[in-house]
Amino acid sequence: MTAQSLRAAQADAASAAARSGVVVRELEDMRTLTAVQRLYETVWNTGPTGTPVTADFLRALAKSGNPVFGAFDGQDLVGACFGFCSPPATGNVHSHIAGVLRSAQGRSIGLALKLQQRAWAVEAGLRTMTWTFDPLIRRNAVFNLVKLGAEPVEYLNDFYGQMDDDVNRDDPSDRLLVRWYLDRPLPQRSMPGSGGPASGEQPTTAHRVAVPEDIEAMRLQDPVRAAAWRLELRRELVGRMADGARVAGFDRAGHYLLEP
Repeated sequence: MTAQSLRAAQADAASAAARSGVVVRELEDMRTLTAVQRLYETVWNTGPTGTPVTADFLRALAKSGNPVFGAFDGQDLVGACFGFCSPPATGNVHSHIAGVLRSAQGRSIGLALKLQQRAWAVEAGLRTMTWTFDPLIRRNAVFNLVKLGAEPVEYLNDFYGQMDDDVNRDDPSDRLLVRWYLDRPLPQRSMPGSGGPASGEQPTTAHRVAVPEDIEAMRLQDPVRAAAWRLELRRELVGRMADGARVAGFDRAGHYLLEP
């Protein structure tokens, strides 16, 4: 990575934090790392037995050089993220969990956290960042593919097995693995409000694969229908990616765009 890439990454991170009205900093002490654990339990609505991560594990990660970042609105922790490095030859860091309190959502705090992770990774000489997300959650597809420009590389069936939280419970934990090239500038486009899904082909070479507008609400209101969406999306993406298709983007109507 060049000095110019580092300056650009640091400037992007600082700008995003300022726009979100937060300060993003590394966390190392047990008090703040325990606050991260509690924040994740709140975001995913879990109890101590189903916590996404424990404070002592975060402490070990931070001590080993894998930073835990917290976003603060004044004295209040409103978001956090962490990851861990892959083997050195890969030049990759895997971003594992990022979460923002519901009361603080809509301010692009998740973007500020991710861009701080990127700035750290660029300074460390890393080239890429990977992470997984639930491909049925439309806002996450918009964030990862449109706002950040990450590239899907693999569909993972029930990757984490059964998860004990109110977001994922009773639904297979399918995930889409994405890779983000850290030296590339952020996309210079925004995502307008999404409409409902529509089926059919685009008038281009891309094939559109729809996702529902709000799968999380559907899981609560109509779990049978939500399960059908899961299986249909899995069938489409797994089959087409296995045949060599590439997920080229995500459109404003709520579709993955697949190109041969």
